[in-house]
Amino acid sequence: MEDDTLNLNNLIDGSGYADFELDLTGLDLRHALESVRQMIERQRRRRDVRSVLIRLDPPVPGQGETLFRPVGKHLVELLKKEMISRVKPYADKECSGFVIHLPAGKEDDISEDEAES
Repeated sequence: MEDDTLNLNNLIDGSGYADFELDLTGLDLRHALESVRQMIERQRRRRDVRSVLIRLDPPVPGQGETLFRPVGKHLVELLKKEMISRVKPYADKECSGFVIHLPAGKEDDISEDEAES
């Protein structure tokens, strides 16, 4: 009989390697989601694919829910809309968060923005 145990190590990014970092530690949900929105909007104007490590406050016993779940839910919605191309949870001893991959901006979006400049 084969061993069909689930290897969760493949589901969580422990390296934290990314091209850029978006630090949302210390922010409330409204400000965190606005920061993500601004990052997505800026990426729309870029020609290259980028990876971003999104840092969130770690869970603290007795303090209630962290931003991990609501921000993660928002990122999944962005993934469905193809505004991000990949999302993977991130965790280390100091914080939690996500590593996301942002697709390159669409040519028509880039040319419109360059025409306005």
